[in-house]
Amino acid sequence: MSGVGHELPNRGERIVTLVIFGAVLAFHAWGVLVGWPNRRLPGNEFRQTQTAITALFIQREHDFSLAYPTPVLGKPWSVPFEFPLYQWMVVWVSDATGLSLTHAGRAVSIACFYLALPAVWLLLGRLGVAGTRRLVVLGAVLTCPLYVFYARAFLIETMALMFSLWFLYAFVTAVERRNWAWLLAANVAGAGAGLVKVTTFMLYLLPAGVWSLVWLWRSRPRAAEAGWRALGRTAGWVAAATVVPFAATYGWIRFTDAVKVLNPASRDLTSAATAAYNFGTWETRFAAGIWKAHLQILLTNLSSVTVLMLAGVLALLFARRWRSWIGWCLGLFLAVQTLFPILYAWHEYYYVANAVLLMVAIGLVLCGVLESATPRGVAWIIVLALYGGQAAQYLTFFYPLQRHTYGGDTDLTEALRVVTQPGDVLVIAGEDWGSMTPYYSQRRALMIRRDREHDWPFLEEVFGQLKGEAVTALVLDGAQRDNKGLRDMATRYFDIDPKPLCTWQNVTVHVRRNLRPVATDYLLQRRFLDLQLVDKLDAGDSPLMRREVLVSDLLPAQREVFRAMNPQPARYYTTFGLNLSQVAGVSFFSAHPDSRLWFEVPPGKHAISAEYYMFPGSYEGIGRNEATDGAEFAVYELKADGTKEQVFDRLLNPRDNLADRDVQRLALTVEIAPGSELMFETGPGTRHDYNRDWAAWGPITIK
Repeated sequence: MSGVGHELPNRGERIVTLVIFGAVLAFHAWGVLVGWPNRRLPGNEFRQTQTAITALFIQREHDFSLAYPTPVLGKPWSVPFEFPLYQWMVVWVSDATGLSLTHAGRAVSIACFYLALPAVWLLLGRLGVAGTRRLVVLGAVLTCPLYVFYARAFLIETMALMFSLWFLYAFVTAVERRNWAWLLAANVAGAGAGLVKVTTFMLYLLPAGVWSLVWLWRSRPRAAEAGWRALGRTAGWVAAATVVPFAATYGWIRFTDAVKVLNPASRDLTSAATAAYNFGTWETRFAAGIWKAHLQILLTNLSSVTVLMLAGVLALLFARRWRSWIGWCLGLFLAVQTLFPILYAWHEYYYVANAVLLMVAIGLVLCGVLESATPRGVAWIIVLALYGGQAAQYLTFFYPLQRHTYGGDTDLTEALRVVTQPGDVLVIAGEDWGSMTPYYSQRRALMIRRDREHDWPFLEEVFGQLKGEAVTALVLDGAQRDNKGLRDMATRYFDIDPKPLCTWQNVTVHVRRNLRPVATDYLLQRRFLDLQLVDKLDAGDSPLMRREVLVSDLLPAQREVFRAMNPQPARYYTTFGLNLSQVAGVSFFSAHPDSRLWFEVPPGKHAISAEYYMFPGSYEGIGRNEATDGAEFAVYELKADGTKEQVFDRLLNPRDNLADRDVQRLALTVEIAPGSELMFETGPGTRHDYNRDWAAWGPITIK
């Protein structure tokens, strides 16, 4: 793998090379930062959100176990594929810097991509590419559209690429030089590559294996005893440089298979069960449709027809010295598509692993142009033309996906997040096991995978696994909206209301029966633009009005109206809904008559302090007949035998009494009997006229 470059660039050319490389590097850095504020994850969102939700729950639950959470296929919540080194690093960066998980995930991916470039530089030296000419090759890598777009994705790809490239260089150097430091590096990098993404590691084992065979051939016996010893030493170094990666990868696969079989929804995702999909078959390996998909990715994600045709012509004219290495790079680039035909055909991000080989081939073509007798100005114009063609392809294909600012949430995911608790579980059908809805909702989920929506024994098993979990919502997408059997089963297992709460686009959402009133009230007040409540209500018809409601049934956002009360009430009744106002910077609960607040307190002596008030709008700027005639503020002890005793009563009439216009305060001590409750009540004035009785309770403290 070594060689000697010729026609080395002079000082002027080195300066030009450095300037152009600096511009290319700046372009790449700009590209990976386009749309940085976006919380959404464009570009194979299915896989990105699966990685992201793992990081989210590792961080949320501080779960750094090997059976790490990927809570999208029900309980148990672990469905491990890759070793979670990338996710751990993302969580560490997020915790250490305060970056959001999305930004931390992007930062780690970008760092891994840039750390892979020195390995490419060193490998180019092994090929005989001289000095700054290696920057010309790296320029082709940096302008590859895929490496601008996916270098910042929330994916393991660039970390796997980094480990694999460093493994290849360390492996060759360790075996060739008998160097112990590089032997250690080969084992560490190889173990990282195999654990993070074995398919990427397998690609770079191919050139390592070819090189090993060549080296062993060169070490073949020439003199019987000494020759065999030399061959044995070489074979021993080859084995020593790969034993840890192979053992780690094999052990990890065995471990993940053992975890996957514990979950009925992931038993068909073990290595044996997915072998035909991962490696393909002879039919898929050479199917026209598969190679059409490969070609589509090549001509949109990796480069363009114009750039590839120009590179091909230039290779024929100028790249004679580099043709063998160009051929090796292209052969490896195509070999992995043959080895993993389906994976590469349907997942464009897989090309992060092998696109560097195509880019190195293009870069070697450019080296050939610069080494030719072509006038320097023309040669550099050709280099810039190829770089520009790749940059233009990125700007045409990927840039529009990145530049728009999206918060990440849709009305659906925001609504699911606010009407459920962080520990709740969603059941979702019609979205296969794409993690978009669970991730943006920040909730665990049982995603019912495609073709399992009518598998009743399977559904009975996975629903049974959720016993003891708070399953609060059923999300049905597309055709699954009409899946009555699934809906009925969710009702039977989780008390899901068979009547939908709301719809969004082609999705219907059902919630638990006890959650329906509070969820309806919250969504009614928020008035989501694209979310339609099934119950056609106005804000004045909230299901939480004019009935007793348990505070424990409320959503966290709804309980905020009681934040100035200690303790918070156990239940309440309002005529006009839940509202909070500020009076001189203090939170007041709007308690227009009739309103009641029930507090559960232990028996014994208690000190009660509270503030109460009537808003100026009840009496200011209007005629006397239109103004309030006052409101009554009272506190009762409700005894276990059903009787009640009034412990405080005050009529405020700010229309007629100036002193009643300020914030009022009460302070009293009461002896509470066992089984009693305290009730704070507001009622109308003495004439029972409710007009403009705009009353409020401020901070309430019961000690």
